[in-house]
Amino acid sequence: MRHFRIFRPSFGLMLRMLAGVAVCAVSSSCTDDTFDKHGHQGASGMLAFDVAAPGSWADGSAATRVADKDISIRKLTQSEGGKPLYLVTEIAEAAVDTAASNAITRGTTTTEETFKNHSFGLSATCYTGDWPGEEETNKWTTNFAHNIKVSYTESDSKWKSEKSLYWVGSENIKFFAYSPYSAAAPASSEEGAADADDATPSVIHSAADATGIPTLTYTVPTDVTKQIDLMYATADCGGNGTGDVRNGAVQLNFKHALTAVTIKTGEKMLAGKVTKIKISGVHGSGSYPIGATSWTITDETAGRTFSIDNETALDGNKDKNEIMTKPGTILNGDDKGYTFMMIPQELTDDAKLTISFTDKLTNTERTLTAKLKEFTKNGIWEIGKQYTYSINSTGIVITPVIELKVNRDNTLYPNGGYKGTWSAGNPHPSSPSLYIEMTDKEKQAYLPVSGILNDVSIAAYMKVAQANAESAAAKKQIRKLDFTIEWSIDGGTTWNSSKESPELGWKPATGSQSRADDTDPTQPVSGSIILPAQSQFTYMRNFLYGKGTTIEGQTPGKTITDAGNGSKDAPYDLVDRNVVAQESANCYIVNDHGYYKFPAYYGNTYNKESDTSSYKYKGDINAISDKTRNFVLGEFVKHDNTPITGGEISGIEDAILLWQDSPDLVTEVKYDNGWVSFRVPEESINQGNAVIAVRGSEGILWNWHIWVTHREWDESSCHTMSDDNLNQYDKPFIIAPCNLGYCEPHVEDVERNILIRFVANGEQVGDNEIALTVSGASQPGKDEKKGIITFTQPEIAASAAGDNTYYQWGRKDPMLPGIHNDDTYNTDKELDMVNKMFYSTEQYRFTSSESARSIGESIQFPYQFFMHQRPPSDNVTEQNKIDNYKRRHWHDGRNASYGNRTIMNYWNTQLTTSGYANFIYGKEVQYYKQSPNNLYVIKTIYDPSPAGFKIPPIKAFADFFDMVNLKEVTDATKPSGKKTVSAGPPNTVETTEFKGWTVTVESQPFYFPATGVRDMGVKEQEVGYGTFPGFSSITYIATSGFHGEYTGDNNANSSCLILSIDRRDGDFKNCTKPIEGTNNAYGFTVRPIRDGQKK
Repeated sequence: MRHFRIFRPSFGLMLRMLAGVAVCAVSSSCTDDTFDKHGHQGASGMLAFDVAAPGSWADGSAATRVADKDISIRKLTQSEGGKPLYLVTEIAEAAVDTAASNAITRGTTTTEETFKNHSFGLSATCYTGDWPGEEETNKWTTNFAHNIKVSYTESDSKWKSEKSLYWVGSENIKFFAYSPYSAAAPASSEEGAADADDATPSVIHSAADATGIPTLTYTVPTDVTKQIDLMYATADCGGNGTGDVRNGAVQLNFKHALTAVTIKTGEKMLAGKVTKIKISGVHGSGSYPIGATSWTITDETAGRTFSIDNETALDGNKDKNEIMTKPGTILNGDDKGYTFMMIPQELTDDAKLTISFTDKLTNTERTLTAKLKEFTKNGIWEIGKQYTYSINSTGIVITPVIELKVNRDNTLYPNGGYKGTWSAGNPHPSSPSLYIEMTDKEKQAYLPVSGILNDVSIAAYMKVAQANAESAAAKKQIRKLDFTIEWSIDGGTTWNSSKESPELGWKPATGSQSRADDTDPTQPVSGSIILPAQSQFTYMRNFLYGKGTTIEGQTPGKTITDAGNGSKDAPYDLVDRNVVAQESANCYIVNDHGYYKFPAYYGNTYNKESDTSSYKYKGDINAISDKTRNFVLGEFVKHDNTPITGGEISGIEDAILLWQDSPDLVTEVKYDNGWVSFRVPEESINQGNAVIAVRGSEGILWNWHIWVTHREWDESSCHTMSDDNLNQYDKPFIIAPCNLGYCEPHVEDVERNILIRFVANGEQVGDNEIALTVSGASQPGKDEKKGIITFTQPEIAASAAGDNTYYQWGRKDPMLPGIHNDDTYNTDKELDMVNKMFYSTEQYRFTSSESARSIGESIQFPYQFFMHQRPPSDNVTEQNKIDNYKRRHWHDGRNASYGNRTIMNYWNTQLTTSGYANFIYGKEVQYYKQSPNNLYVIKTIYDPSPAGFKIPPIKAFADFFDMVNLKEVTDATKPSGKKTVSAGPPNTVETTEFKGWTVTVESQPFYFPATGVRDMGVKEQEVGYGTFPGFSSITYIATSGFHGEYTGDNNANSSCLILSIDRRDGDFKNCTKPIEGTNNAYGFTVRPIRDGQKK
């Protein structure tokens, strides 16, 4: 067997020559035209040809494959053993581009530039009757033309033949063309073909006296660069110019006569270099009747070898920055003439493809061998088809490794790591606590309703080794691995990835590499995994994007911007950029994602160094009436119960997030040089509330409420009340558009599982199974769920009326909202609500603690709702008096430095007079209109309102109260024997499906959602049971007003003034009612008014 090495250049000549559609004419000479001006063929005259050549061989891509069945992927074992080698075979028809031509009298017009650089051979047979069928004897010779050379001349842009041809005017003509032209032909049909091993030339046309179809005998040159792309065309015409004729010209549509073999990189081939490609054990000679569907093999044995000794570098795929070479890289490049042009044949068992390859990972030389018969459809190389063999090196053992770690150290679990014990229809089960602790397994499986897993690290790499490798270097190599994450929300029936949802999947942290580098591929990369959110999380979030209808029936504008506010290095200043008032506050409203900051100052003291009005009573306390003097706090205190002497908070060591009622709402909380900063991430922004605190060596020093909402509290959104009820300075009250901390109603999402799995880049690892290790999450499943990790998203309980933060009277600290829905309503009209889910650490989880606390303690424990269990009986005993006072009042400062047991001026530093508010039938001017209820409120550092707003006096709601018609009825339980009740229909309109009430004042509607209260202690539950909301049928809105007189009795009572709407049966059902006798231990709703309404 002869074996020749080849060096370089020149296949592709005919491929380029025939790369497009050619229109040319073959003219015998410049004789009189036989075509008329329209190009129609006459009865006799010179022939013209319309020539079309295929633009190229098909490239094996999906667009040009014959069919999917012509792709095969099979495994074979290397001759050296080891992991299977994958050989992907693609069979494609040669591309055929038919050119439109414009035949003319003297030859033909030009077609493909490459084709006219060469010539084609033309033979033709003039015959009568029908052309014989395949099984019939054909005794005709090439009597009309025999192997005539037709060439294109650049000088006159014409095709010219070495012999003139004319139409015969009758009978039929069968044309046979081939390319490239070869003059070699035996003198007679009795002379044999040239020796296959020394074929010179390689193509031989049959003799002129040979009968039947003209035949080409071809011997494939051993030098691959000298192998030709043999092409053919046939046309059957009438002698008068009919048949395969277009515009009077004979149509010659060339096709490929051989089999093209291309070797390229597959989907899983490692980068490196190919040093040799060899096809051996095949036939190299055959004969081909022009236009036939098959060849006749002429060499006796399949003993030919064709090889390419040429080093081809296979670099890593730069587009994907990976160690695998880019798929589709041709190893026997056509531009170098390296395409194997083979005789179509039935392959024998000896037909082999051998690749010498050195991979870049280990620099190990490898020999990969495939039996071509096993990897070729039907074991046959068919005529006119291109066979592309994709070679990959999975004979090299690759173990993909993915190490997932979910860092749970900073995870804010639901309810601080607890689950509610309540269930549908049973909001308060017989349990010692409202909550039970989550198990470790539940914590591992926890996935926020936002779908976002933060603080994730992933190490993805490959262990690469060759089985039975001789060198130590080849035994173990570590390289990086690319992967995608797929997820399923239907138990694994369907899977999705970032391909369908680009916003989801693995998101490396900003500045982090998406994959480890070559120095240490095992190094984890930090980032987030974003999976589908619960539907109601998305529904609530959409309000910030201007989608959705508010509880008032309005469509909000979009508040989210693409850029967001601020940046990590330059956070948005919530004081300086506030359009309502450039001052600090205990609450900041955020409408957009971004980075924010605010000064670490008490309440509204920033930039007010000389103004102490918000934390000091201005006046002589001793001049205050004896009835209320002991209720007035002269100097407001900080966390240690000592007086505040300036606005800036000292001793701060850090800032932390205490709790939030939407996951990942506020992140990256920091303290730096007098400023607190935080981030509201774009991917997790939603309606919600968060509480940030600063700490010092003694614990929490102060805290702030961050309310993220689509509602913008500005000039246009607030409601101006009537001129009938003005403040101390004869200015109308301007009421905020909604309750502080309010979030819209929504329906329920049930708890669900989301499954994820890692899919390694198949170009790197093939079908090798991932070795997956997991920490901080559920362990991968087994059997049919092998490699699948299960996460659990908690439910989102329905909130029928929406929800808002609550405030114990006088405290600045937002208390957790409560919700109600069909699952919470029961026969108990009090305990018919449950807590909204919140997210915190266990240390700062929102909970209850014993009441009778000092102001300093309330500052230190802003995440605690102070309460006391109701006595088991209502008997008037000394202990019951003590217990009832503690139940009704969260505060007792007698043991503090300031000494006040009860305080009246928490929310108005200058309030020194007890107020009355109850309806009195027949009273000309109702109490709620009189002083001190009309006094201008001096906003204090304990006020929970945002900048530019403050807690109102009760007269701010007088317009609502004035709408209630009153009457007097008898009541034997009253000392006077009478009481005041509402007369006629209520002044509110209750929603059809009860969610709240609408009150209309001078054509201006005001909506009050039924958000209940955070309840005081009840008989049935100890303080350790937890804090709970209640009374879904009411709303209690706090004011700055106070009712009470000091009597010297240590058990003296006092209360706060509120606006009440109550759906329950009573004297003022569904009416707006002023109340002066409400216990300040409740958690109230707050509806602030605008500050600054003075002369």
